[in-house]
Amino acid sequence: MARQMVGDDNDVYRIRVTLHEPDYKGNTVQFYGPFNSIGAARGQRTTYAKREWVRDAQIQCAYTEWSDVQ
Repeated sequence: MARQMVGDDNDVYRIRVTLHEPDYKGNTVQFYGPFNSIGAARGQRTTYAKREWVRDAQIQCAYTEWSDVQ
């Protein structure tokens, strides 16, 4: 199933999670999303912020602009 994304001139959100210790790949930051609304991103941030292995969970926003692929 494909994830529905937003159209032109809309914002899209993701969660940036900072871990207390590196994961099994050696990463200390993980990203979750994208989400179409700020509300969906806030709900996921609340879920991840409660985990004992998470140091910090922040919402990031990007502006979408679509263009033709050559």
